[in-house]
This record gives sequence, structure tokens and C-alpha cells, in this order.
Amino acid sequence: MIPVEILNRTMVAAVLHGPGDVRLEEVPIPPIGPKDLLARVEAASIDFTDRKVYLRGSHPMITIPGLFGHEWAGVVVARGEQADVRWQPGMRVVAANSAPCTDPEPSARCRACRRGRQGMCERLLYNNGAFAPYIRIPGRITEVNLYELPAQVSFEEAALAEPLACVMHAVRRVQISDGDRVVIVGAGPIGLMFIAVLRYRYGQSIRLLSMDHHEDRLALAKSFGADAALNTAGGPENASVRMALGVERADVVIEAVGSAQAHQEAFELAGRGGTLVPFGGVAQGTVLSLDLHRLHYEEIRIIPIYHHTPADVADAVQAIVRREVPVARLITARLPLMELPRALEMVQERTTLRTILFPWGERGASKGLRNDCTT
Repeated sequence: MIPVEILNRTMVAAVLHGPGDVRLEEVPIPPIGPKDLLARVEAASIDFTDRKVYLRGSHPMITIPGLFGHEWAGVVVARGEQADVRWQPGMRVVAANSAPCTDPEPSARCRACRRGRQGMCERLLYNNGAFAPYIRIPGRITEVNLYELPAQVSFEEAALAEPLACVMHAVRRVQISDGDRVVIVGAGPIGLMFIAVLRYRYGQSIRLLSMDHHEDRLALAKSFGADAALNTAGGPENASVRMALGVERADVVIEAVGSAQAHQEAFELAGRGGTLVPFGGVAQGTVLSLDLHRLHYEEIRIIPIYHHTPADVADAVQAIVRREVPVARLITARLPLMELPRALEMVQERTTLRTILFPWGERGASKGLRNDCTT
């Protein structure tokens, strides 16, 4: 049950109404069902997907108008009468923003889940509302995509588990062999996560090249484990790529920008028998022009990556707990929730890698501030 001090109260939360229209509004604290949990959001992360959803005013995971934000970590404050007994008020947790089919009987699951493609679940349950003091955790998510956090892991770090899970999904699905040359197009937070995960998983058996238009991000890419970093503001030059890789083209190219131009450049960088990984999402209707001659005769594989699975979320949380991926270094700004518009602009202008929002005021959770809720 929801504690008396929370019951029938309201909170100030971010609500998306349409393209470029997100409002901080007074809304009811989410009611919970019999198998749900209610959590206090201690830290929420804002990413480029949030910016794109804000500009487009829609996303498959949000019913408009709808609560906004999907990356968070916090503390359980209430549980439904039938909620799993593992979860009790006071527990520090991080949850993914979705859950696939969880039917005990495999035959009752959707076709995608039966085929082992949980990221493509036809009944994928999304959960939003991270840009708020409280968030409801649906029972299905508590079953497969909720994790307790040890005390040594900060809420800020844990809030980056969801995007890291998407990276884990890609690394799990893409075949990489010893000696491979791997290019990551884009040295933003996702590109840097890719570098860290690939370096940890494959050690020095592969060569990693990071490409970006910003020197400061390229310098960070090298510190995350890239063997070489190349500024491609004027477009990738064959001679520079050859010098960095030691070969003409790459074995694996990961697009981590989310633009048609970056996807085009990534395809051109893929070599014979190579793999292109379109990771960054683009607007509906965006078209990529491909050389079908090269695609066919050079057997270039294209493996698009969207979302994650429970196994990927588990891997991401463990990687953060074990300090395998230095996610704390990606956090370059911290703001109270009331400055959400400013945070969205910072993402667009690329003046920050990851911004953490505090629904209770800047660093409010640790200071005990509770002034964004109203009676």
C-alpha cells in the first residue's frame, strides 16, 4: 500500500504534450496496482533519445500527453499487496524502462519472445515518468528488470544502466573475432560506452578506432580504451582511416550518432565480409542510400540494434557494480528537475555528455529536500 503521507498527494512532474512541448505540471503521485511498486526517484538521466522524443513529440513508449523520462534509480517506498516479497520499502533499486513477455508458459508468449528476440517483443511494456519525484514500477518489470543496488553504487551511476544495457545488447549480438578492426562512429556517451565494453570484453585482441567531430570527446575516447581517435569533421579520409586501422576498411562499424550522414559514413567504412551496426535511432522515413553491388559481392552484414533484453540489463547493472565501465566519468552536468528545458538544450548543443536530474532539487535527495511535492 502507499503510505498515508503519500496517499492522495500530488507531485511536480515532466509531461510531454507534443512536439517541443514538455511541461512541468502538478500531477497525482502514481497509484500502484496489486503487483506494482512505487519508488522515489533519487537521480534521473537525460539522453539524446529524450531530446529526439521532445522534438518529435511522440514515441512508441509514450501515450501523449504522458509522463516523460525513462532512465532512473531510487528507493522503493511502497508495494502492492501481491508484489514480489523480494522488494521492500527502503531498498535502493534501479529498473529498466520496459519488460517483454513474462508468461511462465513459453507457448503463451509472443512470437518474437518465443524466437529469443525479447527486444522485439510484440507486447513490450514500456514505463516512463523518471522526470518526477515518484515513479510506478509495473509488476512485470519487477519480475525481470529490477535490481537492488549495493551501497557503494551511487544513484547517479545506476541511472545509466538502461543505455548501457542497449550497448550490451549490441555487443552480445555482433560477432567480433581476434584481430578485428572495429570503428565506433561517434564519441558521445553511447560511443564511449561501446569503447569501454569492447575493450573490457576483448582486451587487446581487437583494434578500436573512435571517430567524432569534437577533439575533447576524442581525447576521452582514448582514455576509455580506443587505440586511435580520428576527427572526421571534414569527412573520414581513406588515408587517415587506413593509417589508424592498418587496413583499408573495418571489420565492424558501429554507428552511434543517430544521423543519416553518420549511417552513410559508417556503411562506407565497412570492409569485405564486414558488419554494419546501425545503433543510433533516426526519424521515421529517413532513407539510406546503399551500394547494393558492395552489399552483395562483399557480403556486408547489417545488424540494426534497438533496445535491450533482461539479460542485457543484468549485464549492464553488473558492469556498473563491478566498475567494468566507468559510467561516472560520463556525467558532466547535474541539475534540478525544474531546469529540464535547460538540460534538453545542453543535450542538443552537446555541451554535456550525460546530465543527471534531481527531482528533489539539485542533489536534493542527499540533502533531504522534499519541496517539489505538494499536498
